[in-house]
Amino acid sequence: MPVDCLDPSDDLVFKVLFKDPEAERRLIAMLTAILEPVSPIVSATVLNPALPPDLVSGKGVVLDILVKLGDGRRICIELEARPRRVFIQRDLFYWSRAYSGQLDAGENYAALRPTIAVAWLGDAEDGSRSIVDSPRVHTRYRICETTTHVELTDHLEIHLLDLRKMSDDATLSPALRRWAEFFSHPTAETLRRLAQEDEIMAETIKKLEEVSADSQLRYLVEARKMGEFQRRIYEGAAHEEGLEKGLEQGLEQGLEQGLEKGRGALVRALVSVLELRFGAIPVSLRASIESAEADALEGALSSAAIAPSLREFLDLRPEFRDRGV
Repeated sequence: MPVDCLDPSDDLVFKVLFKDPEAERRLIAMLTAILEPVSPIVSATVLNPALPPDLVSGKGVVLDILVKLGDGRRICIELEARPRRVFIQRDLFYWSRAYSGQLDAGENYAALRPTIAVAWLGDAEDGSRSIVDSPRVHTRYRICETTTHVELTDHLEIHLLDLRKMSDDATLSPALRRWAEFFSHPTAETLRRLAQEDEIMAETIKKLEEVSADSQLRYLVEARKMGEFQRRIYEGAAHEEGLEKGLEQGLEQGLEQGLEKGRGALVRALVSVLELRFGAIPVSLRASIESAEADALEGALSSAAIAPSLREFLDLRPEFRDRGV
């Protein structure tokens, strides 16, 4: 590969690969491999191509892709590299938003079309084997009567694709296995092989090379990872420190000390991002960052990731300007 490719299992890379109109052929190929429809999928339009402004530090930002097929069905697709224990509840919640979002106030319920949730699942956050009890990569769920197994409706359908099961699952179709390999932290050798095996995979990998050559996107991917990592540190520090101190000095005081420890992690993250992008920052700006509140620091992480220069970062975050550049 001429380019050191970004990991397609990253949720930001995943969305960039499939969100634009030119990706329709690739998107249809992936959905066809998953859904195995009786009739061919003739069109797939992404309804939410925009990336959220709080991409880097926004808490719980989900980079899903909401697709409308030619027959009116909606499909909500996401890639969850580290699914948490509450993923199923969240997946149902996002399915319900996609389903109910079809109607405006006063419209007839008969206008509702079936809605499908699709999720590629990677390594579990807690290290457990899976959030579903199945030896298969691909599991499908609908609503059925518990005794007769008669299906109630085809309006709810959920597809989970657990990538950790791939080595043990002989039931995957060749097309779906290729996509599973693509989203399983592929090596350069794997990408070369997939490109040789299938025209659509070759097209997808070419797009991956193109987006990987975008230095701004590469930085956003790394900054988003750093923001998520620091957010977990922040929340974890608040929780753990709060519990420890709460036992000794009272829960309220313990939580305050834990929050302060987490704020310190955000300070270090913001300074690191700024210096990584713009070099050494002025002592006065560092002092301003170190005295900032946690909410301001979280917002500043997003701005630090997208600002073309340090001065423009300060224009986006004037609360740091007086003691900055």
